Amino acid sequence: MQKQTLGFLIINKKHENTYITEIAKRSEFFNIDCVRFEPMSIDPDSLLINGEKFDQPSQQWINSSFPIPSFIYDRCFYNSHHASKKGKPIVEWLKKNPTTTFLGFGLPDKWKIYTSLRGQQTIDSYLPQTELLNDPIQVIKHLKVSGPCILKPINGSRGVGIIAVKQDSENITITYHKGHDKKTKNFSTLKDLSKWCEKLISQQAYLLQPLLPLTDANNYPFDIRLFLQKDQNGEWNLIEKGIRKGYHGSFLSNLNSGGDPLSFADWSQSLTYKQKYLLEDELATIIHSLPPLLEKQFKQLFEIGVDIGYAQDGSIWILDINSKPGRKTFTKTNPKLKERLYNAPLKYCQFLSNDTTAKGVEIND
Repeated sequence: MQKQTLGFLIINKKHENTYITEIAKRSEFFNIDCVRFEPMSIDPDSLLINGEKFDQPSQQWINSSFPIPSFIYDRCFYNSHHASKKGKPIVEWLKKNPTTTFLGFGLPDKWKIYTSLRGQQTIDSYLPQTELLNDPIQVIKHLKVSGPCILKPINGSRGVGIIAVKQDSENITITYHKGHDKKTKNFSTLKDLSKWCEKLISQQAYLLQPLLPLTDANNYPFDIRLFLQKDQNGEWNLIEKGIRKGYHGSFLSNLNSGGDPLSFADWSQSLTYKQKYLLEDELATIIHSLPPLLEKQFKQLFEIGVDIGYAQDGSIWILDINSKPGRKTFTKTNPKLKERLYNAPLKYCQFLSNDTTAKGVEIND
């Protein structure tokens, strides 16, 4: 079989260095060469890339020039930073290159995902009521009619930029995180809140959702993270379930915002038999239904992380869907999982090399 090249698309050389290097160490067994590069490192004239190639004898990355690889594993997170904004159109161009196959084509923003899933029979009931925030009056109306709400950047990840808004008899309070630190700001009038909202939505697009009661019996916020991935046969599998538990008084459970990982098995011991049975049944519906719905609406995917809210009344909510999920929630509680995670992209790359239908076909823009 002809040797394939798997390229890791990264924002900088330090990004996910351990994960990418461990995959590269195992690539020789799969007859795959590994390279890594940044979007801006492609020469527009020669189409050669100045990046790094993994050298098996020394087990190190070395500077190298190489053509665009046959397979690409996109690990870039695109945000408002200059390098990221400049890199995104290059990545979109790469995705249209007929000689290259992406392991996964990623997902669009949260609003497009929500609108594509809304009305889908198996999934619709798990979606929190969501609005695209266009006017401060939406926040004010929600506070008066429905109570506390959260504002989410449509392109956010890892809990960055999420804001909780609450109103009591004296003040309106917003709460957000700067890393592990929780910050608050008070407004004494709706006019002041409105001015703040106008400035917020002028900087980037936000979603408005209810602030759901997603805390445990001791008032710690938590969520359930599902990690789904395709195997060597191109079939979706649940790799692991995990729990992320935030600190007391927080409204986020993301590890980036100070949360801690727990094993699902340990956490679920506190549930009654009926609670556990109903929860597992609901999760199974999501696990079975969600990946094919997403691929039908968008493009081919390789892996997704699904954040599930489990409310105090037993209701289940899909809080977020991420096509580039982190793995710390699982590797910290189950280190034995690492070997499977390192081999998975290589096995899937082999599958794609034998699959004539591997190129993703876009259904929606």
